[in-house]
Amino acid sequence: ARWGTVGAMPAGRPRAFDVDDALDGALDLFWRRGYRATTTRDLEARLGVTQSSLYQAFGSKSQLLDRAVDRYVALVDRALLRPLADDPGGIAALDRFFVRLREWHAEDGRGCLIGRLLCEAPPPGPAAPRLEAYRVRLRAAIATALRRAADLGEIPGEGVDRRADLLVGTVLGLNLAHQGGLGETHAALVEAVRSELASWRHGAGEALSEPLG
Repeated sequence: ARWGTVGAMPAGRPRAFDVDDALDGALDLFWRRGYRATTTRDLEARLGVTQSSLYQAFGSKSQLLDRAVDRYVALVDRALLRPLADDPGGIAALDRFFVRLREWHAEDGRGCLIGRLLCEAPPPGPAAPRLEAYRVRLRAAIATALRRAADLGEIPGEGVDRRADLLVGTVLGLNLAHQGGLGETHAALVEAVRSELASWRHGAGEALSEPLG
């Protein structure tokens, strides 16, 4: 059923729920189940509010997904992308990123919301450009670390773009492997990319953040 369009709340009437709490609950549902499998009734039951309250606050279900994706990307930025971009290391920084990504996927079993939505392609409504913006930010953070690696003499400078594309594809593949329940494939891919990163480094450099194997 359609939720309709965003409507204004009557003057002086407080919302019956906390918007931030509602967004957290909606994000968790979309993250665990995906967009299409999450129904309006699921959202009502989880958030403890009526459908009319939801559309008054957020508009359509796809608009609520857009807000939830925005919230999710902010979490990923803080936990994964910003630490990678700010890390002074080159190859070692990328290794630490893939270790953190493995932990992010394993932490509570939810995996990656972006990967889940990509499995439902095309994503609905305004969420689609959010996913592309995430890919752009991901590539920028990876390319920044690779340029640091080139400056440190760990890799040739002319190979940065090609290596960035390879690592972005690996991240997306890890997201999909977790979403598909391919635990052994996921673990093997993490170790493979870490081994590949180690092979790129010129000279001894820094030790990897964890032993391989």
